[in-house]
Amino acid sequence: MQRYLSEIDTVGEIRQARRHPIGKNYLWVLVEGETDQKLYAKLIDGNNTKIEMVHGGVENLRKTLSILILETNQILGIRDADFLHLDNKQETTNGLFLTDVHDAEMMLSSCDTAFESIVAEYLSLKRARFIDFRRELLASLVFLGGIRWLNNIEDLKLNFSGIDLDKFYDSIELTLNKIMCIQEIEARSPNKKRSLQPDEIDLKIADISDHYNLCNGHDFEKAFAHHVKNHTAGTKNFKDTDIGKALRIAYRKEDFATTNLYNLLKDWEIKTGQLLFSVP
Repeated sequence: MQRYLSEIDTVGEIRQARRHPIGKNYLWVLVEGETDQKLYAKLIDGNNTKIEMVHGGVENLRKTLSILILETNQILGIRDADFLHLDNKQETTNGLFLTDVHDAEMMLSSCDTAFESIVAEYLSLKRARFIDFRRELLASLVFLGGIRWLNNIEDLKLNFSGIDLDKFYDSIELTLNKIMCIQEIEARSPNKKRSLQPDEIDLKIADISDHYNLCNGHDFEKAFAHHVKNHTAGTKNFKDTDIGKALRIAYRKEDFATTNLYNLLKDWEIKTGQLLFSVP
């Protein structure tokens, strides 16, 4: 049922809540997905703050915020930056803030404290070199990130849903077969506008060193989970969602306080006179 919900449902729910004596004091933070809702509910912890997921992706998030921000200043949104930073673009929707890097998952993974904690838990032998391991893991996924980036730029109608890493990714050696990667994605994309060549992807990403904005956090978590399963006993059923959950637990409010997103939210507090965060 949830996939049929739209921005209209969220608008109606928030309008109804705001008519209630208690609800009129809520500060609404709109986000894209369930894991974002769990994360930001932990980090943005003011007494009146409500983290609300908008179904239907970023476009529905934009629509919902654009409607409600005309009715109240007690609302804002947070979205994944996706490729906006790489493309040197800004979000144009008023009151909609961007993650510092590609998405919330990459924000957590880029945090040394949180990432070291997860490596210590699942790959203890790699803890001493967790920064090198993270760099190698990211580097192994830049080609896939490049395909996603090109698809975003040209609207190639490629379908990344449910892609099987096992078909093109060696999670032991952290290497990716470029031709098989393209084949796996194109096989799932009957409406694709054209076929891709490895050389054009390599050329596209040749000068990109900012892997935190190029790589997709879900790809990163999947590759990490596969690597854990191949190196740690008793993790046969380990999944990328386990990595995501562990990172959310390990990531602290003080880690969030080092981000540009946090600073922008604090500026919003000052400008509006509202309190998103609990007072220490």
